Amino acid sequence: MLLGVACCLVAVWTPAYFLTGDGPCHVENAQILHDFWVNHNTALYSRFFEVVYLPNPNWMSTVVMALLLFVVKGVIAEKIFISVYVLLYLGGFYLLLRKLNGGNSWWLLSIFIFVFTHTLFKGFYNFSFSIAFYFWVVWCWLRFMERRNLLNGLLVTLFTGLIFFTHLLAFVFAAFTCGALIVTYAFAADTGIALKQRFVCLFKAAAFLGLFLSPFLIIMRWFTEKEGGMQIKLEHHFRRLKELAEFNYIINVQEQEVLFAKVAGITLLLLGGLTLLRFRKGIKIHRYDGFLLSLLFVTFVYLSFPEDFMGRLILITMRAQLFVFIMMACCVSYMLPSEKIKNAGGIVLFGCFLVLCFIRIPCLVSAGEAVTDINSSIPCIKPNSVVLPLDFAPNGKDKNGNMVADRNWLFSHACQYIGTIKPMVVLDNYEANMGYFPLRWKPETNPYLHLSKAQGIEEHPPCADLAGYKHSSGVTVDYILMWGFDSSALKNENFNQFYSEINAGYKIIYRSATNRTILYAKE
Repeated sequence: MLLGVACCLVAVWTPAYFLTGDGPCHVENAQILHDFWVNHNTALYSRFFEVVYLPNPNWMSTVVMALLLFVVKGVIAEKIFISVYVLLYLGGFYLLLRKLNGGNSWWLLSIFIFVFTHTLFKGFYNFSFSIAFYFWVVWCWLRFMERRNLLNGLLVTLFTGLIFFTHLLAFVFAAFTCGALIVTYAFAADTGIALKQRFVCLFKAAAFLGLFLSPFLIIMRWFTEKEGGMQIKLEHHFRRLKELAEFNYIINVQEQEVLFAKVAGITLLLLGGLTLLRFRKGIKIHRYDGFLLSLLFVTFVYLSFPEDFMGRLILITMRAQLFVFIMMACCVSYMLPSEKIKNAGGIVLFGCFLVLCFIRIPCLVSAGEAVTDINSSIPCIKPNSVVLPLDFAPNGKDKNGNMVADRNWLFSHACQYIGTIKPMVVLDNYEANMGYFPLRWKPETNPYLHLSKAQGIEEHPPCADLAGYKHSSGVTVDYILMWGFDSSALKNENFNQFYSEINAGYKIIYRSATNRTILYAKE
């Protein structure tokens, strides 16, 4: 266990920057929110941003890192934040599996394979934290059902609030699991309680759960209606079964991870299949069968829900797949009769985790070095400037021009880090365009409304209308920061026109030694 925790923390702290796709946006927005709180650089930021004081989900990461900025600087705040995620995730999952398993087991080592996920390296920090809080919500609910006291009730309320304000999907899954456990606890075969008393227990537990959930369910209804409703169209997506066997959303950054992700996925599926041995002597309800019901529910969501609903792309496949395997790991803990098989499975999964760490860490170090290359342009940028980043290498390039991460777009928003070091407005701030984070663009200066042209400022190649942005918003783009420029982008007609506009009004004032970072300034 200590070796596993150490490997996780080494992966976070060894690179100069713990780079993820959207992570730099979270850090920069935390910096801006922090500056609003302390009345610093507000003349610059108030022209572009407004703080959203609404109880929306998805605000936790920004607020927590903004608080950390009272003590440390941006990149360190992010690493502390991710370290807290690691410890919360491992601590909650460990306690839950230990409770389900009835004590210590080598199977508990299986928790490490789940810590670093594709969604984490996409920069989905709120969703990643919500998984960690899922374990704590369910563990606290199990304690409350076994011993109803004020402390356990307060813990359920605390973690229910935390999971709600990180991500709604995990909140819904946690609520379903807790509700399912009420039913299976009430009708478990080994209780020896009369049927009438079972219903009394069920209704009492349901009343308490309703009490804990009701404030958040009210806010959730308000939020979903505000966003235009769920807009879910169910369809069968059986191709996702292949992705399930491959466990492809445990792959973080490189193609080299594929083999070991498949070994982990097949191991979990085989162990999940072996849990059916419990029913060879008949079907009896176990008190923890709420996890089995949750597995069925999450699998239904995984196979039937569209990738987009509520009017936007949710990427349900990569999110729900993780929960399918998490529920499977929980079911294995209490359903699989053979302790030897569980021990072997835990060792195999832990071995996969160690190999994956060995593959990932050099890649993360290389990504951190590339961010340092981007940030080398900062001395040439004046404070209080407006900067437009243009990303031509979302997978990254090392100093030799080789791809850094061939399975993830780690560099989608890597240039956002410059806004955490010196006050400036970095225009590819997607998070401020979503509407449900604590910070959002003002409509009159929103670059996604007034600057984007053709395929947009975040596409590949990017495209913008500098003159049109100046005309409609009154904002002059002071600098253009190109990362990983590739001349093949000139084959795109829209970008070719945009590139001509850049060369007509801007000049190169900085080029990094590796030629990966090019900075243009307004003439």
